[in-house]
Amino acid sequence: MDSIIITGATSGIGFECTLQMAQIAKNEQIIIPARNIKAGKEIIEKIKTKTGHKNLKCLELDLASLESIRKFSESFAKEKNNSISILINNAGVQNIGETHYTADGFEETFGVNHLGSFALTMQLLPLIKNDGHIIFTSSETHDPALKTPIEPPIYTSVQDLAFPKETAEKPNIVGQRRYSTSKLCNIITTYQLQERVKNTNMRINAYDPGMTPGTGLAKTYSPIMRFLWKNVFPVLTLLKSNIHSPAQAGRNLANLAYSEKYKDLKGIYFSDGKVVKTSVDSYNKVFQKSLWDGSLELTKTTFTE
Repeated sequence: MDSIIITGATSGIGFECTLQMAQIAKNEQIIIPARNIKAGKEIIEKIKTKTGHKNLKCLELDLASLESIRKFSESFAKEKNNSISILINNAGVQNIGETHYTADGFEETFGVNHLGSFALTMQLLPLIKNDGHIIFTSSETHDPALKTPIEPPIYTSVQDLAFPKETAEKPNIVGQRRYSTSKLCNIITTYQLQERVKNTNMRINAYDPGMTPGTGLAKTYSPIMRFLWKNVFPVLTLLKSNIHSPAQAGRNLANLAYSEKYKDLKGIYFSDGKVVKTSVDSYNKVFQKSLWDGSLELTKTTFTE
């Protein structure tokens, strides 16, 4: 059976994307990975009620744990005749406070946003159809030229990003940079993976949801910023481009994943409804090889075309 897997589907953009996919992909199984199975099952019932889609399933997954990723992949692979038509790596965190680490000792933002999604993709790759589609949710914050309010990324090495040294910089500055760098890594991975599956019909793309006030991304912000993010910033969706509600961002993501209109797009970055160029660093071949090789090593995965 063909399956669609969407990480981060229990809230925000991921939930809205899943809701949209359930309305248009009636003949495919939709897998909702969740750290909390109870919460995942509640989301499934909510989506079933809204869409009538019958074939939804929740499997346990914590992207902050390589063991959990392995168990998820093995659990999915055990089911007979399972194949993946679409894998959407949408889950992500942004921590601008005290440094946190994953179960494997990686800095949490890099560990979840890049290494977790990378490991999941590598382990599921043999199950993805020849014409399957993989999407990494990235962000415009990856590009310093756009001068976003977030600190611009600095790519050094996988080891430095996974195991950062202590710094005297303010935690919010460090946290913002870690986030934007992880989003740069999502795009670099997109380009590298597309190159490595060029002998197949697979599509590997990156997606920028734009600024999406109202999501849970701001949970480590100050109380004032959390209030503004939830109650004031949503008004900006009516005034400025590339600022979307979670519902609109979710629809855009679902359209990129499933619409016939975009079925020929390969190895691209999709932002505000169009294909756009990414940052200078994202095309850096040295960075691409460094990230690819280092990520395979740290996640203990292999690339299988």
